Amino acid sequence: MTNNKYQLSSVQNAMTILNLFKSSKHNDLSVAEIAKKTGLAKSTAHRLISTLTKEGFLSKNPRTGEYRVGLSLLTLGGVISVHKEIYQAAFPLVESLVKEIKETCHICLIEQFEVVYYYRVKRKDPETLVTNIGRKNPIHCTSEGLALLAFQDEAYIEQVLNNGLPSFTNETMTTPSVIRDRLASIKEKGYVIATEEYYKGYIGIAVPIRDYSANVVSSLAMIGPVDRITEANYSYYITKLKETAAEISEEMGYYGD
Repeated sequence: MTNNKYQLSSVQNAMTILNLFKSSKHNDLSVAEIAKKTGLAKSTAHRLISTLTKEGFLSKNPRTGEYRVGLSLLTLGGVISVHKEIYQAAFPLVESLVKEIKETCHICLIEQFEVVYYYRVKRKDPETLVTNIGRKNPIHCTSEGLALLAFQDEAYIEQVLNNGLPSFTNETMTTPSVIRDRLASIKEKGYVIATEEYYKGYIGIAVPIRDYSANVVSSLAMIGPVDRITEANYSYYITKLKETAAEISEEMGYYGD
């Protein structure tokens, strides 16, 4: 009975932690802030936060070390209200973009060492490629993942590169030094093109999205077959993606350097 009471108490405390994020202005809180707001001992808060993070209910911001609501609910039920600010800013703009370029586009976020499809607008005749909301893909070989990874801090990049770099096609880059050079190029140019690196026959083009603090918090990516998205049209797609990403960033309070 005592053990059951302890388990119930842990569940209640975990729910109390999750409920904090309903009213948190920017949805990011440190362990110390969570402990203070809940009245829990810092060690208890840290233990529960670690468990919630492991299960995907919380996500650690690799840049600040703070926590935000994770994407497990997206994976389980297709819920799209976790990061409301990004969703509200992106929704009408991505729909307009897809109508203009006639390609499927996604808003993606980092979750641990993967990239998650947070929001998607399909072209009228979508391909058989599965890109469901909540789906997790590798961060090192997808355009949407690389557009995020390039702007993370060195410690996080090092973790990703040391976490295993599996190959999925003949085009997948798996050498850390090569990926580092690529990340530097992405950071300089502000976009990435990934051709058949994760899905054979498909190409992705992605750009970063920034929030009010200038941090890159999500990526905007378009994905389609290589026989339709040709090199002759790269500059057109890159320009349109950058323009839309800039508008979304502005909606989130970022007005450039």
